[in-house]
Amino acid sequence: MKYVFKDLANIKKKLQESNFVLLLDFDLTLSPLAKNPAKAILPNDTRILLKKLSKYIHIAVITGRTIKDIKKRIKLNSLTYVGNHGLEYEVGGVARSSQLLVESKKGLKDIKKKFLNIKRKYSGVLIEDKKLGLALHYRLLLSQDKFAFMADIKKIQTEIKNYGLRGILYKRTLEVRPETKEDKGTASLLILKKFGNPKQVIYIGDGKTDEDAFRALPKGITIRVGKSKHSVAEYYVNSTKEVKKFLVWLLYIV
Repeated sequence: MKYVFKDLANIKKKLQESNFVLLLDFDLTLSPLAKNPAKAILPNDTRILLKKLSKYIHIAVITGRTIKDIKKRIKLNSLTYVGNHGLEYEVGGVARSSQLLVESKKGLKDIKKKFLNIKRKYSGVLIEDKKLGLALHYRLLLSQDKFAFMADIKKIQTEIKNYGLRGILYKRTLEVRPETKEDKGTASLLILKKFGNPKQVIYIGDGKTDEDAFRALPKGITIRVGKSKHSVAEYYVNSTKEVKKFLVWLLYIV
């Protein structure tokens, strides 16, 4: 991976040779780490940056949060929003949401009961019901409970597979969603189509689900928040502060 600020000349050349779209994750990309996801915020200076940039380029936020949740946090009508890792989107005033199969609905209902049992058993565990999926957050888990908790999570992961659901474990969160073709990669391609298939795209994200987008955009400018030898992204930045720094630079060149 290349450090993005050491290759700005090449990136600038690519962007100025064609029209482009900016795609962004939210948590740990635009928003700093929040141990309680309900308390995650978009810094106001970042909001101002996005508002200014949206006057010149199309911007979409592609997140694991619901659209209702992310719109409430960003508060910009000039952006396009994709929620639930690609299971729902809103563009040009048109909203679309995936329809869950009966089996998926039953599976999510049963897994939620198991999550509730986990929450009662361990302090510091939070459940996020996204209707089309679930998330179990354990950043606030007490350190002495870690081993017993992870043993319970391993059992639940097996049950998630048995329901035909997809479980994604990353950054002290267990995401559960239907096993579908829709993800941040397919969502990125859909947004590009909606925007007239621009010749270039920038995608910035930090997590496992963003790797789906990195793979779907092999010719794009893909930037991971945090260097990782396992990522397929071309570039990296070190923090949300550096994401903001890159957006400032982007505003300067558009």
